[in-house]
Amino acid sequence: MENNREVTRDDVRSFYSAAALAPKKELCCPVTYTPEDISHIPEEVFSISYGCGSPVAIAGIMEGEIMADLGSGGGIDCFIAAKKIGPSGKVIGVDMTEEMLEKAKGFFNTIATNLGYSNVDFRYGFLEDIPIDDNFTDIITSNCVINLSTDKDAVFKEIYRVLKTGGRFVISDIVSDKEAPEEIKRDKELWGECISGSVTQEEFLRLAKDAGFYGIEILKRDFYKEVEGIKFYSVTLRGFKFRKGKRCLYIGHYAVYLGPFSSVHDDDNHEFKRGEMVEVCTDTIFKLSRLPYAGKFLIIDTESGSEATCGPSCC
Repeated sequence: MENNREVTRDDVRSFYSAAALAPKKELCCPVTYTPEDISHIPEEVFSISYGCGSPVAIAGIMEGEIMADLGSGGGIDCFIAAKKIGPSGKVIGVDMTEEMLEKAKGFFNTIATNLGYSNVDFRYGFLEDIPIDDNFTDIITSNCVINLSTDKDAVFKEIYRVLKTGGRFVISDIVSDKEAPEEIKRDKELWGECISGSVTQEEFLRLAKDAGFYGIEILKRDFYKEVEGIKFYSVTLRGFKFRKGKRCLYIGHYAVYLGPFSSVHDDDNHEFKRGEMVEVCTDTIFKLSRLPYAGKFLIIDTESGSEATCGPSCC
């Protein structure tokens, strides 16, 4: 192993520049796509599709949404999303490797012709400084890329910045069962193969929570490989952006948790016992009325005695 210095962004970029020009089969994890999702995509795209999952397939994408894919590479996830989002939506692919961007852009006309519309925009940029405006996207996806960053805190903060309130991320990445030793962390080849830069699942969840995300879920988890006694897993996580208002108003609303557990705690440390009314503020009403909480609570307006919801205007 090469372990004489820290791995840098330039090391990662060089690794994937080469992978764009000469496909590396060892970087491709088995991913099953439905024929419906990929019928419009040229076969050449798959040879440079490097990932550890298919976050777009389970992101619950709806027509007309705006999605950004971070570390978009050859564009596979962007092209799948383009079909799901439709002509009224928009897909933005962000990548720091110019060779990958050129490859993706080269497929662009074929994809647009096959779909009958054009809704994909590829941009050069870094995960730590995403070239997208604040509060712009409904969905952020990323497929085995965040582990390549040396500043993962910054990446999650950027994801939070560009998402709209109520927006969500769906991220597939590699995590480890324990922290890797320094000699592995400094190996450029293993870093490029999504091993050296991986953090533990606990740390990955912490990064998302500390950035301000709510309702963080592990949607999928599969064993990937073992390297020098450390087990690595492919996980897909989902989290939501909910902003807290400058002041949280109590205006006579209560939440009733419907089950199936006897009680639950949310990320603001509220406890909800099954079937019991808990007074909640406007921020919490807004949050519990939306995914991933919607359907698990009744929101009761004691003024009218009816079930109620609260939109951004009352928060």
